[in-house]
Amino acid sequence: MTTVTLTAGDHIHDDEALLALATQFGRDVDTGGRTLALTWLDAHDRLMPLVVPIDDIPELPDEGFAPALATVMAAPTQGAPDCGVVAILVRGGSPRVTAGDRAWNRVLRGQDSIRVRGVFVAAGGTVRPLALDDAAWPAPSPTCLRPL
Repeated sequence: MTTVTLTAGDHIHDDEALLALATQFGRDVDTGGRTLALTWLDAHDRLMPLVVPIDDIPELPDEGFAPALATVMAAPTQGAPDCGVVAILVRGGSPRVTAGDRAWNRVLRGQDSIRVRGVFVAAGGTVRPLALDDAAWPAPSPTCLRPL
């Protein structure tokens, strides 16, 4: 498998490019703990030259974290409406989506200060997108996930 290295100015034009970006930052930012890495795209979906890793985040975000997160997410774009943020939750453990992943997805997508282009979780050697329906709460019961 070829590893793509994305740099500032690269066009992140589709879901495949977003996943490549999340994979790169998930690999580059992995601290062995829980980190939320944020990076931004300009109004033309070009990668901006900024990554902000927020280390040692809790498993579940507390309510006081959301306002500060909104400020951090919007600051690099100075409120430009067409810019977007990409969030990568880097953590250890299984790549299976957890209640904590869903909670972070809800908090990130609940920000109205900036357009959220994607939320990803990097765990267990894999990176996967967290979709809007992954933010649903409560999580489905494990009995609902039995194979047919």
